[in-house]
Amino acid sequence: MNQVLDAIITRRSVRSYKPDPIPEDVLERILTAGQYAATGMNRQSPIILAVTNKAMRDKLSAMNAGIMGSSSDPFYGAPVVLVVLALLFVKVISGM
Repeated sequence: MNQVLDAIITRRSVRSYKPDPIPEDVLERILTAGQYAATGMNRQSPIILAVTNKAMRDKLSAMNAGIMGSSSDPFYGAPVVLVVLALLFVKVISGM
C-alpha cells in the first residue's frame, strides 16, 4: 500500500498530549506541510501562527473554552497551538 493511503487509513484522533515542547525542526515541517495543504476555492492564502508561549496558549485556551461554554481545555493540553488564518474576500463575477 502506498504511504499516503496507509497514513489516511491508519490515522487516529488524539485528545491527550505530552507537555513536552515540540522540536523546532518538527514544528517547521508541520508548518511547511500546512502551507502546501489544499485551500478552499484555491485561495492559497493561509497564514499559520504557532503559539508556543505557554501564557498565550493558556489564554487562547480559556477564551476558546469560554466561547464553547466549557471549562475544560479545548486543546487537550497540547504544548503548541496552530492558529490558521485566511484572507476573506468575495469574488464578484460581472453579469451575475
